[in-house]
Amino acid sequence: MHFGKVYRFGPTPEHPANHLFVFLHASGGDARSMIPAAFKFQGRFPSAALVVPTGFASYESDRASQQWYSTRGLNDDNRMARVSAILPRIEALVRREQTNYRVPGERTVLIGYSQGGTVALETVKSVPGLAGAVVAYAARFARLPKLGSHIGARIHLVHGGYDSVVSRVHAERAARVLAGLHVPVTLDVIEDLGHALTHEAICRGSLRLLQGIYEGRRATLH
Repeated sequence: MHFGKVYRFGPTPEHPANHLFVFLHASGGDARSMIPAAFKFQGRFPSAALVVPTGFASYESDRASQQWYSTRGLNDDNRMARVSAILPRIEALVRREQTNYRVPGERTVLIGYSQGGTVALETVKSVPGLAGAVVAYAARFARLPKLGSHIGARIHLVHGGYDSVVSRVHAERAARVLAGLHVPVTLDVIEDLGHALTHEAICRGSLRLLQGIYEGRRATLH
């Protein structure tokens, strides 16, 4: 299965990775657009392997840019079908990197911005055990989890209060639904932020991830 250009940073075979972080870029971006975010996460998690893949489809108006699924004519009726169509490739990509770095699902984190965040959220909803956590920036579920759904991952949502592309309402609804399903979830709304992946947003997400990992470890000690 062909995945396109993938950038990898972090531990070598001589220094095994404690975690695997997979970064998923926005529609109209490319893998390189997520490298600055990856390096900021690396500052907090120096023993994590960082994997930054390229979207599966070219962006319609700019052949040099990429997306995970087509946004042409995208609406609430077809969004779930488009995401579902690529989930087997996302799963295969993540499992390949887990094998490469010898990191299990519970220590794998999917980190996505905008469309990449939607892909990350839908992946952990649809593929149990693939990842232990998601950090989703300016993102939304393609379809909110149903009553009785089991999601075995911690989910950290970071959203701009003035996001006019993906309304904060989507993140607020997701947080309520996930809490109702007893999924560990955090929501940070950065009031003066629009639809952007800023230093503050990245740091907020990486902090929530660190806190979640610490809480998880502490829970296992009792």
